[in-house]
Amino acid sequence: MRLSGIDGLIIVLLAVGVAVLASDVKIVAQPAVPSCVTDEERVVIRAMTLEAVNQAMTDHMKVLFAGWLKDPRDQPNRASAGLQAAIAAYQKARHDALHWTPKEC
Repeated sequence: MRLSGIDGLIIVLLAVGVAVLASDVKIVAQPAVPSCVTDEERVVIRAMTLEAVNQAMTDHMKVLFAGWLKDPRDQPNRASAGLQAAIAAYQKARHDALHWTPKEC
């Protein structure tokens, strides 16, 4: 039995895939952390972060309301659940931004 080029390639790819899945090798990306931040950068980054969080909350509330208008099924419970989750995320993001203390340059 002869395999065509594509059949051989598929078999090789499957074998490599099985070997990778069976291995104990874990590839974990390390988060990028700035080595240091100046006082000015910290103030600017914090302000930008808080503004982005505020804008994201506003945008999400618009999406929730638009969804309510388009699909009144189980409303306002669905919109309320989405809003409660958004508020929790908003509070956590603001807390993290306000308590961010990077190493000073």
